[in-house]
Amino acid sequence: MLRSFFSTCLWTATLLLSSQTHANSAIDCPDLKTEGQVTLAQVIDRVLCANTDTRAAWQRVQTQQAQVGVARSSYYPSVSINAGVARSGEQIGQGENTRQHNISSNWLLWDFGGRRAGLEQAKLTLSALQQNADLRSQERAISAVQAFFQQLASQDNLTAAKASAEAADETAKAAQRRFSLGSATKEDVLQAQTAAAQALLLVIQRQGELSSVQGQLATLAAYPASMALTLQPYAQEQVQNELPNIEALTQFAINTRPDRLAQQARLAANESELDRLASQSLPSISVSASQGSRLDDFGQRDSGQIALTASMPLFTGFSLTNQRRAVRSQIDEQGIELDRIEQQIQLDVWLAWQRLNTAIARIQATQALLQAATESNRAARARYDAGLGNLLNVLNAQSNLADAMQQQAQSTYDLAAARLQLAQVSGLLVRDEYPLLPSFAIEEIQP
Repeated sequence: MLRSFFSTCLWTATLLLSSQTHANSAIDCPDLKTEGQVTLAQVIDRVLCANTDTRAAWQRVQTQQAQVGVARSSYYPSVSINAGVARSGEQIGQGENTRQHNISSNWLLWDFGGRRAGLEQAKLTLSALQQNADLRSQERAISAVQAFFQQLASQDNLTAAKASAEAADETAKAAQRRFSLGSATKEDVLQAQTAAAQALLLVIQRQGELSSVQGQLATLAAYPASMALTLQPYAQEQVQNELPNIEALTQFAINTRPDRLAQQARLAANESELDRLASQSLPSISVSASQGSRLDDFGQRDSGQIALTASMPLFTGFSLTNQRRAVRSQIDEQGIELDRIEQQIQLDVWLAWQRLNTAIARIQATQALLQAATESNRAARARYDAGLGNLLNVLNAQSNLADAMQQQAQSTYDLAAARLQLAQVSGLLVRDEYPLLPSFAIEEIQP
């Protein structure tokens, strides 16, 4: 059931799986201005690439990748070389010339897990940042989806308002003709003209709403708000009445949501920090070697040294004790935050599931409403043109039809957005080592 239900979400997951692993500039991203009608996939691709939030998140990942390299460097020996020339003496022009050079190396052999804990902490922090970057990508993708569908809905609302204004204008003309023939009153004409003026005002309002959502979508895609994107019409699919299993979705979301995985990584990173601090109170063993040469007026002297050194801190002024206390407190705090995120995930899935349930019921109701309103308007207008009906019935029927057209358009796009919203909060749109993760995830959470 879930495979057919989320089939429309797979291409969105593909975009998220193939989204940038490094921060691009907006110049490097797909330019939608060169396209004709842009699809939802193209809009999401542009937003994931060019939006400043996603770019900043991936830039933080790059920074932490360098920190992992820094932590890994502690496993390698350090090598340094020194060279110098000096002249010493009591008077200028008289003295001793000295030339010397020295090369030395130091290698930490064992520190009871301190380096390992430091590297693990850096890797876990990197994992948390990657999950956070995935979360930012998902949030921006869902924002693009909502803005995309809202613009289409606004366009349909404007079209419906224009059609309603044209119908109101025709009704006003019909009322004027009937008044000229003596079959309508002046009040009927004024009512019809008032309805036509109100319909025109609604057109102006819908135009303003469309301009606003066009600006929101353009800004998400890192374009000036004044640039309106031409969107490809959305092909409405057959409504699926069967909803996915809420318990299975909730459990899957708890296991896969990037915000929870990021919090788990942060908690594990603090636990690694506790291991690193514990190693600092234990001995460390290192080996060092040096080779040098000194040349002065007395000749050249070569020297060398190799040493195995063990060191152990005896007293640090309770610094390590207090640091461990602070880290344990942070671990408890991170555990509380993990519990909060799990509770939020359950609420998110429940709300999105209910939103989808409502959207399915609403689109079925609006389809019936539109059909009834269309027939009612046709009948009322036909009776009025035949001189049998009254103007009030015609105006009511036109108003009901305009409202039904708006609700039907909005419900169509609300349903499409609700599907993707449920997929996102359920953890079905995540980065993973497997391609097209949702196809695997759907099999795992069959009710």
